Amino acid sequence: MTVQRNIFKLAAAGVLALGALCAAVSANAGTSWSIGVNVPGVVVGSEPAPTYYAPAPVYSQPAPVYYQPPPPPRYTPPAYYEPAPVYYAPASRWDEERAQRREWRRREWERREHYRRYHEDRD
Repeated sequence: MTVQRNIFKLAAAGVLALGALCAAVSANAGTSWSIGVNVPGVVVGSEPAPTYYAPAPVYSQPAPVYYQPPPPPRYTPPAYYEPAPVYYAPASRWDEERAQRREWRRREWERREHYRRYHEDRD
């Protein structure tokens, strides 16, 4: 019976040690613990928590860009246009007679209008 009590005490001590170890690990947030059971024996290892390192800022000057200048402007002289030659046909006999009739009617109207105005003022 003493052997069983010794094994029981040893197992209880192991469970308490393991509980204390796990409680201590969970309280410490900066590290991570791992317990591995491998052949040939038990290995307890401590690895640091994974960290992120941002790369250092890098400044690189952009490559120069060269543009060909535009060609100089070329102006053409303004275009000059001459008016087309104009040909006036001589008036026909019919146009002359029509102009004479028109002139006669104008003079006749002026004579009558003058007469009417002159005599209206006299009355």
